[in-house]
Amino acid sequence: MKQSVSLAAAIALGLASLFVRAQGHASTRDGVYTDGQAARGQASYKTACASCHGETLQGSGAATPPLAGQDFTMNWTGQTVDDLFERIQTTMPADHPGTLSRAANADIVAYILKFNKLPAGKSELPSDAGALKQIQFEAAKE
Repeated sequence: MKQSVSLAAAIALGLASLFVRAQGHASTRDGVYTDGQAARGQASYKTACASCHGETLQGSGAATPPLAGQDFTMNWTGQTVDDLFERIQTTMPADHPGTLSRAANADIVAYILKFNKLPAGKSELPSDAGALKQIQFEAAKE
């Protein structure tokens, strides 16, 4: 039963992905950040995020969820990158929410995408909400 549920979920996610692409939206699989941006994001992550989420983005439970791996990607798949961006922008770092600049936050999200094996591209991830809403979060292909 569990395998048929997983298969049905995979088919539904695949169909949703085709629908989104047909409407002209980008996906995290399309290379929506640059390697340079992800490198800046890694430095910002170490300063602002690693003390709670860990050096390997593993988190430490419900209070600090992982930012990498299957649970993370399944949680965000089907949402927009703006959903992730705004969650970080308004609630992180936990001890000083909302203090990250939008540019630093975009860099951190780029690092998270890279860490989750999503491809880099030729353009930096924007920090503009309108543009981020056009990018669908999808897990990396295996």
